[in-house]
Amino acid sequence: MIFTSQTHKIDVLLKTKQLLSLQEAQPGMAIECKQGVLWVTSTGDYNDHMLTAGERFQPRCAGEVVIEALDDACLELAE
Repeated sequence: MIFTSQTHKIDVLLKTKQLLSLQEAQPGMAIECKQGVLWVTSTGDYNDHMLTAGERFQPRCAGEVVIEALDDACLELAE
């Protein structure tokens, strides 16, 4: 996993099947898939989400968000 940052955004590269757990994600945080396919699940959300390039997800409530790369992927986390 590689993190790079410019201001309030972080780019993350994930390898296939690699997980990223955000323990204290907040509503309003944006997770955008830049490349690849991501599986996202979030506390308080009974649906899982599949993101492909250009799609984004915002948690509805504070809590844990787990992201898994279904293939090599790049994502952006923004406040």
